[in-house]
Amino acid sequence: MSVLEKFGVEIFTQHNIFDRIAVDKPFRPDNPAFIFVKTGTIKLKQHFRDLELSANMFMVTDPQTVYEMISVSDDFQSRMVSYKREFISALSLKFNRLITYRYFRQQMNIGVPFEPAEMEVVWKSVNFLKYILDSETEMTYKKEIVEHLFSVFCYQMAGIISKEDSNSMSQMSRQEEIVFIFLNDIARYHHSERSVEFYAQRQSITTRHLSAVVKEVTGKSASQVIALIVMNEAKVLLNSSNKPVSEISSILGFSDPYSFSHFFKKHLGESPSQYRNQFES
Repeated sequence: MSVLEKFGVEIFTQHNIFDRIAVDKPFRPDNPAFIFVKTGTIKLKQHFRDLELSANMFMVTDPQTVYEMISVSDDFQSRMVSYKREFISALSLKFNRLITYRYFRQQMNIGVPFEPAEMEVVWKSVNFLKYILDSETEMTYKKEIVEHLFSVFCYQMAGIISKEDSNSMSQMSRQEEIVFIFLNDIARYHHSERSVEFYAQRQSITTRHLSAVVKEVTGKSASQVIALIVMNEAKVLLNSSNKPVSEISSILGFSDPYSFSHFFKKHLGESPSQYRNQFES
């Protein structure tokens, strides 16, 4: 049984983080996580833009999103706190709302800065939690200790995030709210719905209005964002499973393999099989 399965949380450092983050191909995390950068830089592609994290920054990753690592510096020093969603569900709704909001904000921005002093405190908490998780000493209440230490970490993060976002959270513009709902809807329905009309109807707005707002906030049209997310999902399925292309086309809601291949080639310039072959040894 893995540490994550046993305790609900697992911590990775720069030495083993790439066991969980694919270096040469798109990937979707199995579990949500916080990634903290103390020194150096890491650049990831997330949805429709690059996300660069440097010293004293953090990000929130989510299993609904596909990421692609672009580069990492030699002096990269990080911690990744990966946790099972049910492990955090008992925490306050306010904390979960803050994390959701922070996740949205980072999609619109380059990175989330920490005060160096705040990073130092969180870094020490994460390291102590890792020390307990890694310890081979018999502890009667180890699971309970881990749960309480993780709660301490979560309250630290909630305090930092709420302080940073207390004003901007209440000032989320109507445009940002529309894009936020749009992105969440795509994550939920992209396996069966690829029309802008469907997503506009979900919010009771016109396709013209949705398209204009998405373009202004993200720099891409609504149809481009939908296609990007479907393509990212297709890439993950092609390079992380042995499922035949016909099955993947069905999973993604295409009427037949030809329609899927045509869609894939239109957006990437090569067929699904050609894309998959480059990752096979």
